[in-house]
Amino acid sequence: MRLRSACNGGVTLLALLPLTALALVSGDPLFTNHFLVQLHQGDLGVAGQVARDRGFINHGQLHFAQDLFHFSHPAAARARRRRSLSHHLRLERDPRVKRVVQQEGYSRNKRGYKSLDNLNIDMNDPLFSKQWYLINTGQADGKPGLDLNVVEAWELGYTGKGVTIAIMDDGIDYLHPDLAANYHAEASYDFSSNDPFPYPRYTDDWFNSHGTRCAGEVSAVANNNVCGVGVAYNSRVAGIRMLDQPFMTDIIEASAISHLPQMIDIYSASWGPTDDGRTVDGPRELTLQAMADGVNKVRSGSRAKMGHGAERLWGVERA
Repeated sequence: MRLRSACNGGVTLLALLPLTALALVSGDPLFTNHFLVQLHQGDLGVAGQVARDRGFINHGQLHFAQDLFHFSHPAAARARRRRSLSHHLRLERDPRVKRVVQQEGYSRNKRGYKSLDNLNIDMNDPLFSKQWYLINTGQADGKPGLDLNVVEAWELGYTGKGVTIAIMDDGIDYLHPDLAANYHAEASYDFSSNDPFPYPRYTDDWFNSHGTRCAGEVSAVANNNVCGVGVAYNSRVAGIRMLDQPFMTDIIEASAISHLPQMIDIYSASWGPTDDGRTVDGPRELTLQAMADGVNKVRSGSRAKMGHGAERLWGVERA
């Protein structure tokens, strides 16, 4: 398969695809070269020293727990059917380490559907007339009025102003003219390449355009004569790239959903386990812990705001 290169260098995991696909389809566990490390003393300096002493890379502290760290080993197999006991023991026998868990790889599939054709309406964004979920006039044999009632919210002044929405997906094309003005670079991160630039790794079939489409549905700029209009077109959108890899791990999922909660108001994740009607799957230990931490702590001041009405419940504020 021919692939375009991207500035974030996220192509390094492609070699795992055959083994990953086989393991995930067969149901056999797939063990990665990433490890959850819990220290007796939750200190960044200690974590860095442990990683160096044992030949690991310290990817940092998990946002929701002071004593949990994300390690990987560059020489270990990136995907294998058996646990790497030697690397596990190398960490476990260190007196500074309390617990070690080698991360399993598992599947996460993108969600969505193709939009229908639409009639033209009086807006300068050329594709707005195709967004039947915003204004349904019966186009493409649809039922008139069966939409989000978002126009009524816009008329009341609710356009997403003051709200930051994070798209947890395969990246965001933040250079796109319909997203650039609303892009929140400081709140964005790439957990696939471990850098602050969540730009998609485009392929010939545009498979990694899902996050960009989701961002456009939420925060595309209105009345700029480009593409369509976002549901919350005055909101700021952050990119959290975490899906563009052959497998998901509990550390990556938990880190993504807990990234900068003081900046991010809404985390959007349109993906999940294999949707084949037979697979039952859900969040693991760390992801559940991250969710609980977010619910209990919330963003500063948001508890009080939620008591004042729908502004915080819906994640939008008046323009």
